[in-house]
Amino acid sequence: MSSQPSPTFSSNYSPEKGTKDLSPLLKANGGKWVLTESGKGVERSFKFKTFKKTWEFMNIVAAECAVKKHHPEWSNVYNTTFIRWTTHSPPGLSEKDVLMARFCDEKSGECGELEVEEGKEGDMGRGLADRVAAEGADCCVPKKKSG
Repeated sequence: MSSQPSPTFSSNYSPEKGTKDLSPLLKANGGKWVLTESGKGVERSFKFKTFKKTWEFMNIVAAECAVKKHHPEWSNVYNTTFIRWTTHSPPGLSEKDVLMARFCDEKSGECGELEVEEGKEGDMGRGLADRVAAEGADCCVPKKKSG
């Protein structure tokens, strides 16, 4: 039996505050999010009745991302969106990740998220997000100025 990862918080987020903020969001505590294998992020899938409702949810999240200046690793297939919140610089779970995970939970309910049977979430969205994140992983790392 594999053990659950422990959260790894970014250097600008105290582990005490991070643990307190994150705890109610995790599946183990009645929430819907799970830690990534590395413990440096949280992820989950969202399912809606239609593609239109799914896109509405994604637009709401995208607008808040612009406000917070923070973006997820995510993918969408028809009526399902997979979202992973992690911070690349400094690496680990940041306060923005936890705030945005909570925001996603609130807005998904307003958009009519469907309950998904345990174990039926599917890994397709995770695989798509993994491939894209591998190619753009330095998206948030400050670039060195040349010259």
